[in-house]
Amino acid sequence: MSDGPTTTQQSRHGGLMGPVVLITIGALFLVGKLGLGYSFNQLWPVLLIVIGLVKLFEFMRPRNNGNGS
Repeated sequence: MSDGPTTTQQSRHGGLMGPVVLITIGALFLVGKLGLGYSFNQLWPVLLIVIGLVKLFEFMRPRNNGNGS
């Protein structure tokens, strides 16, 4: 009877961060390749903003304690 989060709960919290970071990095490189006047060197702060928003979303999301209520 542990008071800490279970393995399933821990993996669920980190489950959104990886895909969002990869999509953001890919989108930033794509914008640079399309020649829209921006490069990854100029847009990398967007990655930090996205990570912060994902963390904020995860923090504010209601947690399910697994007790069915």
